[in-house]
Amino acid sequence: MSREQAGESDLDVVIQTGIANPIGIGLAESLLREAEIPFFAMDRNVAARQESGNFLGWWNVRVQREREAEAREILRSVEEAK
Repeated sequence: MSREQAGESDLDVVIQTGIANPIGIGLAESLLREAEIPFFAMDRNVAARQESGNFLGWWNVRVQREREAEAREILRSVEEAK
């Protein structure tokens, strides 16, 4: 589900990831879609504009609070697969 389908206001938790490359975030996006978790992936430029503290080049992901634990587990698995 995309940001448009979920409604951006529903995506109220920002998860800072350790993912710094497009291939990793592509994998994370695919896994989040498979799990049907609404999300919005922010590259470092978008994250910096939204003041989420991301100046190191990592990607951040916004998700719904009720799906945060699942999303964190998926993102952790992608980070560990480096």
